[in-house]
Amino acid sequence: MKPTVMSLILGLLMLGGFGISLAVDLKDKVKVETLNVGLHPGMDPGLYICAKKHLHIKGTVHNMADVTLGKIKVSGKAFAADGKLLGTATFSTKEASLAPGAKAEVNLEFLTVTGPLIENVNRHELAVLEAPARK
Repeated sequence: MKPTVMSLILGLLMLGGFGISLAVDLKDKVKVETLNVGLHPGMDPGLYICAKKHLHIKGTVHNMADVTLGKIKVSGKAFAADGKLLGTATFSTKEASLAPGAKAEVNLEFLTVTGPLIENVNRHELAVLEAPARK
């Protein structure tokens, strides 16, 4: 009787581990892109300055997974030409869920990249931090 119980426990542990690894991989199934629309003359597409004079990056996330996802959290970094990090920002989608194949807007606001620092922004990066499966 004991070997049967032990086999059952091991099987459940293996399935639990598989579920955790599947959840971790979901962020790799989300494609994040900067919009290709010029929102502010003289700046890279997708970048603009708000009324409070903060740098913003506007883009989209696209659920490439075959499951519905919850709120997707995206991070952004802004760099100077010499590679110096000028600022970071995060944003979570407003939608509570994102169906397979669906897209949602992201708008990252860099609160510390203002004034003359904006002119020093030479490149930017966007990355998905979290993409939980919707329960």
